[in-house]
Amino acid sequence: MARRAPEPHGTSPTGDQEGSARGPVDDDGWDRRRREILEAAAQVFFLRGFERGTTKEIAALVGLTQSAIYHYVGSKHDLLVEIARQVDRDFSASTAAAFRASDDPVEQLRSVIYAFTAALARNRYSYAVYWKEYRTFPPEVARAVAADQRTFVEQTTQLVERAQAAGALPADQPTEIITNGLLGMLAWMYWWYQPDGPHTPDSIARGFIALIGLPYGPPPAALDAQLRSAPLHDPRSADDPNL
Repeated sequence: MARRAPEPHGTSPTGDQEGSARGPVDDDGWDRRRREILEAAAQVFFLRGFERGTTKEIAALVGLTQSAIYHYVGSKHDLLVEIARQVDRDFSASTAAAFRASDDPVEQLRSVIYAFTAALARNRYSYAVYWKEYRTFPPEVARAVAADQRTFVEQTTQLVERAQAAGALPADQPTEIITNGLLGMLAWMYWWYQPDGPHTPDSIARGFIALIGLPYGPPPAALDAQLRSAPLHDPRSADDPNL
């Protein structure tokens, strides 16, 4: 994900009005409920697939009626689009802070690893659906998301190149291979990470940092609280036979 600022509430990446469901911009309760619905939708779409998952299942997870789902977000298709936009916004905000953390490329790269790990831990199902259903996004959403991905990869590639020049990463290896290996390692975390397991986002990030040979350093203060706080728990266990 990249560093584009979040779109104003109620607009799509192209500036068009999103679905009919909108609430007051300053209503924290409204936004919190929407977030809960999107997290439940991501779980259902991940476990059942977008085509098989239903708004009835989503409503049951959050204790609402199907009509309330439409009221807060919109149709099932609107839910998928908003999941994509939410993932993009979350990762944009997290990684933007990481890039601003320092002028030193090694500290910046460490911060990116900390930020990516924290964001993915808190958005595991949403991130999985983001990739699993990528081809079903509307063209304008897919283009915006792809542009953000390219920007993030380009920025990370530049950091890796600078870290190589500083002697923190092997200078005799292609920058592209190191970058793709690092991002692939981070991205695949959604598949095996367990919120209730023995590994915290902080310990996972430290392991990744050590694995690629970067010197240890603590996360920026702005990210430290995210890494140490408990990730959002799924509203229902992934192995629940009713899903």
